[in-house]
Amino acid sequence: MADSGSKLFVLGSTEQDIAKVQSMDKHINERKLFRPSPSAKRSQPVRSLDDDKCTFGAIEVLPQFTQQGRARALLERLKQDKGIVGIMKLHKWRVGSLIELSPADKTLLGYNRNKGELIALRLRTDDLEGFRHYDAIRKVLLHELAHNVWTEHDDNFHALNRQLNKEVQQLDWTANGGNSISKDVFFDPAHGLTGYRDDLEEHGADLPSWQGGSYVLGSGHSSANSSLTTQELAARAAQLRQIASERDEDEMCGSK
Repeated sequence: MADSGSKLFVLGSTEQDIAKVQSMDKHINERKLFRPSPSAKRSQPVRSLDDDKCTFGAIEVLPQFTQQGRARALLERLKQDKGIVGIMKLHKWRVGSLIELSPADKTLLGYNRNKGELIALRLRTDDLEGFRHYDAIRKVLLHELAHNVWTEHDDNFHALNRQLNKEVQQLDWTANGGNSISKDVFFDPAHGLTGYRDDLEEHGADLPSWQGGSYVLGSGHSSANSSLTTQELAARAAQLRQIASERDEDEMCGSK
């Protein structure tokens, strides 16, 4: 074969170059082992079956009134309220429908039909010009949720209602600046969300009971007993406020 004048160069890798490439390949493979898969990045919390079951079903507002969007927003806010959500999961409750109660009957603020089949809440003020305060509406919702267990407004019902008023604050992690609220501070049933130390528990006062369809004080002390201490008087005053508040709620509840 005639010489074309071309030159052939043969390149070879030194052992040092080969070792360097192998080291780089090893480093890349190791990084792959510890790299999260794309699906694992910023993954959403896994929802349990209870998340879907322990909630409210349909949301319904009254079509004959204005500001239906605001009425629906109030019901949606209740449904998503962290304290309410916590209560629903804790007690494993599901309510079929959460609806707006007609303001035509001013004697009713809410009712629970068939222990959770449906809960209706009055959202609008008596003059129909606006909406009731959110905290007041939520307070009525807690009352109606207690009817998921107890039908009659008896001692068992009131004990559960008080418990729910505490839990709604303790389970709402956004309350009190996002920190857990202390066990001693919660919703005062008589004065709204002001936060107070429960006099009934702190002072060891007996809880009220029912007799013949009316409230009676459980304490054996006479109201005219001048020997009552300041602590006992404070407990008695808290007890009377609790009774008055519960009586008003009972009278404006149409649960069956």
